[in-house]
Amino acid sequence: MKKTFALIMALALTITCLVGCGSKDAGSEAGGATTQNAYERIMANGYMTVGIDPTIENIIFTEAGESEPTGFIPDMVRDFAEQLGVTIKWEVLEWSAMLAAVNTGKVDFIAANMNMRLDREAAIDFSDPWLVDYSMWIVDKNSSFQSVEDLKAPGVKFGIASGSVYEAIIKEQFPDAEIVVLPLGTWQEALKSGVIDVSMDDSIVFAGPMNSNPDLRLLPERGDAQLYGFAFASGDKTVEVFNLYLTKLKSFGGYADLYKQWMGFEWEPNIYGVAY
Repeated sequence: MKKTFALIMALALTITCLVGCGSKDAGSEAGGATTQNAYERIMANGYMTVGIDPTIENIIFTEAGESEPTGFIPDMVRDFAEQLGVTIKWEVLEWSAMLAAVNTGKVDFIAANMNMRLDREAAIDFSDPWLVDYSMWIVDKNSSFQSVEDLKAPGVKFGIASGSVYEAIIKEQFPDAEIVVLPLGTWQEALKSGVIDVSMDDSIVFAGPMNSNPDLRLLPERGDAQLYGFAFASGDKTVEVFNLYLTKLKSFGGYADLYKQWMGFEWEPNIYGVAY
């Protein structure tokens, strides 16, 4: 009887251990999957998988016939990878898939011109801003317009793309303006031909053309600002590693060099009391 009872207790303990211990291990593994730092994964793999959207000239784009992206963002990522001693796997993503891709570990982080909106911060963790961007105004180099105040004259023709958020902004800030909706990518031709007097957009849209088209001139003022950050999985402390890298890049001159190369003008980190 005692032997039978002892056998029953042993079996019970074994079953309890299999269930309880197994559940604990599974939970730990699951927890590890959701809380594992991308840094650990990167160093173990020897490469970082980076989500991108290579569609903006000079910021992140792909040259004709090339497979690797180039521009401001890729140069930062390559330098970051070099400092960690790893290689890069680029993963082109649709914008709608980016947050899920980083939170599920499909990519280690997102390196894109991602606006640091509050609703996104609720789903992922942003790095420190890598760029503060502003709306700006660009005109033909021979234009009589010298300032934003000049653009408030009646009948000034603003060129925008269909569906642009700037349509509402122009109507509010320049109520006497004429808005001309242009096919995508045609604002330079429209300026040259006189179809429009000015184009208003994010400054990064103008960075590439300013480097390649001598017939363009930016007005000196800047409009509303937005911040861009790289995106990491929620709770992933790898963001702190990148933030330290970014701080060093800005402190020791590398960021200013990249900014000048790809944006087409000098980096002015303190012009608005910020250090981005």
